[in-house]
Amino acid sequence: MADVVMTVEGVERILAGFSRLSRGVQRKYLGASVRAVVKAAVPQVKALTPRGPTGNLRRSVGLKLEKKKRNTTVTGIVGYRSSNGGNRNELGFHAWWVENGTRDRYPQGKALSVPLRLAAKYPYMKGQASLIGGPDGGAIFFKSVRGYTGSDKFRQWSDANLPRMKQELVGKLEQNLGAAIAEEERRMIRKIHGGK
Repeated sequence: MADVVMTVEGVERILAGFSRLSRGVQRKYLGASVRAVVKAAVPQVKALTPRGPTGNLRRSVGLKLEKKKRNTTVTGIVGYRSSNGGNRNELGFHAWWVENGTRDRYPQGKALSVPLRLAAKYPYMKGQASLIGGPDGGAIFFKSVRGYTGSDKFRQWSDANLPRMKQELVGKLEQNLGAAIAEEERRMIRKIHGGK
Protein backbone atom coordinates (compact mmCIF):
# COMPACT_ATOMS: atom_id res chain seq x y z
CA MET A 1 0.00 0.00 0.00
CA ALA A 2 1.13 3.54 -0.55
CA ASP A 3 2.45 5.40 2.44
CA VAL A 4 0.35 8.35 3.56
CA VAL A 5 1.90 11.09 5.67
CA MET A 6 -0.48 13.08 7.86
CA THR A 7 0.17 16.74 8.50
CA VAL A 8 -2.33 18.70 10.54
CA GLU A 9 -2.93 22.43 10.71
CA GLY A 10 -2.51 23.89 14.19
CA VAL A 11 -0.68 20.91 15.65
CA GLU A 12 2.58 22.87 15.88
CA ARG A 13 1.51 24.55 19.14
CA ILE A 14 0.78 21.18 20.77
CA LEU A 15 4.05 19.66 19.53
CA ALA A 16 5.92 22.71 20.84
CA GLY A 17 4.48 21.88 24.28
CA PHE A 18 5.78 18.32 24.00
CA SER A 19 9.20 19.55 22.84
CA ARG A 20 9.82 21.18 26.27
CA LEU A 21 9.55 17.77 27.98
CA SER A 22 12.18 15.06 28.37
CA ARG A 23 12.61 12.67 25.46
CA GLY A 24 11.26 9.68 27.41
CA VAL A 25 8.05 11.46 28.35
CA GLN A 26 7.61 12.78 24.81
CA ARG A 27 8.01 9.32 23.27
CA LYS A 28 5.63 7.73 25.77
CA TYR A 29 2.75 10.18 25.25
CA LEU A 30 3.26 10.77 21.52
CA GLY A 31 3.26 6.99 21.06
CA ALA A 32 0.11 6.57 23.17
CA SER A 33 -1.69 9.25 21.15
CA VAL A 34 -0.76 7.77 17.77
CA ARG A 35 -1.55 4.22 18.93
CA ALA A 36 -5.03 5.19 20.17
CA VAL A 37 -5.99 6.77 16.83
CA VAL A 38 -4.44 4.08 14.61
CA LYS A 39 -5.74 1.17 16.70
CA ALA A 40 -9.32 2.30 16.10
CA ALA A 41 -8.73 1.94 12.34
CA VAL A 42 -7.76 -1.77 12.47
CA PRO A 43 -11.36 -3.14 12.66
CA GLN A 44 -12.39 -0.81 9.83
CA VAL A 45 -9.63 -2.09 7.55
CA LYS A 46 -10.46 -5.69 8.49
CA ALA A 47 -14.10 -5.09 7.56
CA LEU A 48 -13.20 -3.96 4.02
CA THR A 49 -10.74 -6.84 3.49
CA PRO A 50 -12.03 -9.94 1.69
CA ARG A 51 -11.79 -13.18 3.68
CA GLY A 52 -10.33 -15.21 0.80
CA PRO A 53 -9.77 -18.97 0.80
CA THR A 54 -7.22 -18.96 3.64
CA GLY A 55 -8.15 -15.88 5.68
CA ASN A 56 -4.47 -14.84 5.67
CA LEU A 57 -5.07 -11.35 4.28
CA ARG A 58 -7.74 -10.39 6.81
CA ARG A 59 -5.73 -11.93 9.66
CA SER A 60 -2.67 -9.88 8.61
CA VAL A 61 -4.39 -6.51 9.23
CA GLY A 62 -2.74 -4.79 12.15
CA LEU A 63 -0.86 -1.76 13.37
CA LYS A 64 2.75 -0.94 13.97
CA LEU A 65 4.31 1.97 15.83
CA GLU A 66 7.73 3.20 14.78
CA LYS A 67 9.52 5.35 17.34
CA LYS A 68 12.67 6.95 15.96
CA LYS A 69 15.74 6.65 18.16
CA ARG A 70 17.41 9.90 17.12
CA ASN A 71 14.37 12.08 17.69
CA THR A 72 10.90 11.91 19.19
CA THR A 73 9.02 11.17 15.96
CA VAL A 74 6.35 8.46 16.22
CA THR A 75 4.78 6.92 13.14
CA GLY A 76 1.62 4.81 13.22
CA ILE A 77 1.05 2.34 10.39
CA VAL A 78 -2.16 0.42 9.76
CA GLY A 79 -2.28 -2.12 6.98
CA TYR A 80 -1.31 -5.62 5.97
CA ARG A 81 1.62 -7.25 7.74
CA SER A 82 4.00 -9.42 5.77
CA SER A 83 7.19 -11.16 6.83
CA ASN A 84 9.29 -13.96 5.34
CA GLY A 85 8.98 -16.84 7.75
CA GLY A 86 6.49 -14.79 9.75
CA ASN A 87 3.75 -16.12 11.96
CA ARG A 88 0.17 -16.70 10.79
CA ASN A 89 -0.66 -13.00 11.32
CA GLU A 90 2.07 -11.85 8.92
CA LEU A 91 0.97 -13.51 5.68
CA GLY A 92 -0.52 -10.46 3.93
CA PHE A 93 2.08 -10.30 1.16
CA HIS A 94 -0.65 -10.38 -1.51
CA ALA A 95 -2.42 -7.20 -0.31
CA TRP A 96 -0.98 -5.13 -3.18
CA TRP A 97 -2.45 -7.52 -5.77
CA VAL A 98 -5.89 -7.50 -4.14
CA GLU A 99 -5.85 -3.69 -3.99
CA ASN A 100 -4.34 -2.96 -7.41
CA GLY A 101 -5.17 -6.06 -9.46
CA THR A 102 -3.01 -8.03 -11.87
CA ARG A 103 -2.75 -8.41 -15.61
CA ASP A 104 -3.21 -11.68 -17.51
CA ARG A 105 -0.13 -13.90 -17.29
CA TYR A 106 1.20 -16.26 -19.94
CA PRO A 107 4.21 -18.23 -18.67
CA GLN A 108 6.89 -18.43 -21.35
CA GLY A 109 8.37 -21.79 -22.28
CA LYS A 110 6.27 -23.91 -19.92
CA ALA A 111 3.06 -23.80 -17.95
CA LEU A 112 2.75 -22.32 -14.49
CA SER A 113 2.99 -25.11 -11.90
CA VAL A 114 1.28 -25.12 -8.51
CA PRO A 115 2.02 -28.11 -6.22
CA LEU A 116 -1.15 -30.08 -5.52
CA ARG A 117 -0.67 -29.79 -1.75
CA LEU A 118 -0.97 -25.97 -2.13
CA ALA A 119 -3.62 -25.99 -4.85
CA ALA A 120 -5.92 -28.09 -2.64
CA LYS A 121 -6.34 -25.03 -0.35
CA TYR A 122 -7.89 -23.04 -3.21
CA PRO A 123 -11.15 -24.58 -4.47
CA TYR A 124 -11.31 -22.17 -7.43
CA MET A 125 -8.30 -23.96 -8.97
CA LYS A 126 -10.17 -27.23 -9.40
CA GLY A 127 -11.15 -27.88 -13.00
CA GLN A 128 -9.12 -24.92 -14.24
CA ALA A 129 -6.04 -26.76 -15.45
CA SER A 130 -4.30 -30.06 -16.09
CA LEU A 131 -3.43 -32.32 -13.16
CA ILE A 132 -0.24 -34.35 -13.39
CA GLY A 133 0.65 -36.79 -10.62
CA GLY A 134 4.11 -37.64 -9.39
CA PRO A 135 6.07 -38.95 -6.42
CA ASP A 136 5.78 -35.58 -4.66
CA GLY A 137 1.96 -35.55 -4.88
CA GLY A 138 1.69 -33.98 -8.31
CA ALA A 139 0.90 -30.48 -9.46
CA ILE A 140 -1.68 -28.41 -11.30
CA PHE A 141 -0.43 -26.74 -14.47
CA PHE A 142 -1.80 -23.53 -15.98
CA LYS A 143 -1.09 -22.39 -19.54
CA SER A 144 -2.32 -18.92 -18.59
CA VAL A 145 -3.57 -17.11 -15.51
CA ARG A 146 -6.35 -14.58 -15.91
CA GLY A 147 -5.78 -11.20 -14.28
CA TYR A 148 -8.37 -9.21 -12.37
CA THR A 149 -9.21 -5.66 -11.45
CA GLY A 150 -8.10 -4.56 -7.99
CA SER A 151 -10.65 -3.64 -5.34
CA ASP A 152 -9.18 -0.16 -4.61
CA LYS A 153 -10.96 -0.38 -1.22
CA PHE A 154 -7.96 0.54 0.96
CA ARG A 155 -7.30 3.74 -1.00
CA GLN A 156 -10.98 4.69 -0.87
CA TRP A 157 -11.06 4.02 2.88
CA SER A 158 -7.92 6.08 3.52
CA ASP A 159 -9.16 9.00 1.42
CA ALA A 160 -12.45 9.01 3.34
CA ASN A 161 -11.00 8.52 6.84
CA LEU A 162 -7.62 10.29 7.04
CA PRO A 163 -9.09 13.79 7.55
CA ARG A 164 -11.11 12.53 10.54
CA MET A 165 -8.11 10.63 11.91
CA LYS A 166 -5.97 13.76 11.69
CA GLN A 167 -8.45 15.68 13.82
CA GLU A 168 -8.69 12.80 16.30
CA LEU A 169 -4.90 12.77 16.56
CA VAL A 170 -4.80 16.50 17.33
CA GLY A 171 -7.44 16.00 20.04
CA LYS A 172 -5.62 13.01 21.53
CA LEU A 173 -2.28 14.90 21.53
CA GLU A 174 -3.89 17.89 23.22
CA GLN A 175 -5.50 15.62 25.81
CA ASN A 176 -2.24 13.75 26.49
CA LEU A 177 -0.11 16.91 26.69
CA GLY A 178 -1.54 17.72 30.12
CA ALA A 179 -0.83 14.19 31.36
CA ALA A 180 2.70 14.37 29.93
CA ILE A 181 3.41 17.68 31.69
CA ALA A 182 2.10 16.26 34.96
CA GLU A 183 4.35 13.19 34.63
CA GLU A 184 7.36 15.37 33.82
CA GLU A 185 6.71 17.38 36.99
CA ARG A 186 6.41 14.19 39.10
CA ARG A 187 9.72 12.93 37.67
CA MET A 188 11.44 16.21 38.50
CA ILE A 189 10.07 16.18 42.07
CA ARG A 190 11.35 12.61 42.54
CA LYS A 191 14.76 13.67 41.25
CA ILE A 192 14.89 16.59 43.67
CA HIS A 193 13.94 14.33 46.59
CA GLY A 194 16.46 11.65 45.64
CA GLY A 195 14.10 9.19 43.96
CA LYS A 196 11.63 8.94 46.84
